[in-house]
Amino acid sequence: MLSYGHNGAIFMDVIFGTSDMKFHLFTLMGFDDHRMGVPLAWIITSKQIVQDLIEWLKPLKDKMLSHMPNWKPSCFFVNDAPQELKALWLVLCLVPTLYLFP
Repeated sequence: MLSYGHNGAIFMDVIFGTSDMKFHLFTLMGFDDHRMGVPLAWIITSKQIVQDLIEWLKPLKDKMLSHMPNWKPSCFFVNDAPQELKALWLVLCLVPTLYLFP
């Protein structure tokens, strides 16, 4: 995330229902110099709730800030999912968010 997230765009996506267990798979991706997606982090949860996302995003942010105090992505791309937007706002505060509609 230090290489691909700082001053760059990060994409957050969730996949649901790909198995009988109904888990949610969240993926964070950054983009390299050739604009190719690079997976940065994942979480698998049984529910898609804001608190789960905050508990995942906050340690990631804290780790980045411990290595690079001025670390900050330029923007986040997300699907129109209110829980993703709320978690991003609560953890990262003022990062501009772009909405992607299916």
